[in-house]
Amino acid sequence: MENLKNLLKLNQLVNIEITNTEGESTRYRSRIIDIDDQYVTLIAPRSEQEVIKLAPGKIMNIWFWNSEAFYTFSSYLIKEESEDIINKICIAYPETIIRVQKREYVRVPYDLDVLLSYNNNKGEEEFIRCRTKDISGGGLMLVINVYAPLHKGTIVNLQFKLDDELIKVKGEVVWNDWTLDKHGFEQNNIGVKFKNILESTRKIIIKNVFARQIELKRKGLL
Repeated sequence: MENLKNLLKLNQLVNIEITNTEGESTRYRSRIIDIDDQYVTLIAPRSEQEVIKLAPGKIMNIWFWNSEAFYTFSSYLIKEESEDIINKICIAYPETIIRVQKREYVRVPYDLDVLLSYNNNKGEEEFIRCRTKDISGGGLMLVINVYAPLHKGTIVNLQFKLDDELIKVKGEVVWNDWTLDKHGFEQNNIGVKFKNILESTRKIIIKNVFARQIELKRKGLL
């Protein structure tokens, strides 16, 4: 359990998780716009630009993150409000907030197309197309179908898309190994840790890792 007042902040980005009568849960992006001793006020969840209608007392889980970890708490709807075309929901101030997992160690399976570049022993830049096997806020694992001469300590540049945004980040190879895929074919697996990454870039990665983690848990795959 965590100190509530130190964690809940105005303009904090959150995910609202709502479960329907069939037991299926859906996440909606939102933001904290007001906090007092009784309520936490959020931007009302939307689906395809339409406000999701919720009954008073509707139970929901709120997920959020900061530079240290992921957190979650349960609450319920007190009332809905509308002001200056902004739809809001007021939920009960939580009794407890639970730390889910330290941010640096959250690693989930994630399939992304990556353009990797590095300087060969002649100082020339070479490019390799590869894919991620998993990703975290601290690095990723790459899969390449041909051998890549990327030894431990090699500096690489990575480009990939998340949320339709092009991510460009520098990395350092921490290991390079061969494994067999599910069909018995050899593949080159490479571990890369991010190097000198901008905090704004890391937040984009963390947000997507977090969303993927929730999705996999909901499907019973994690």
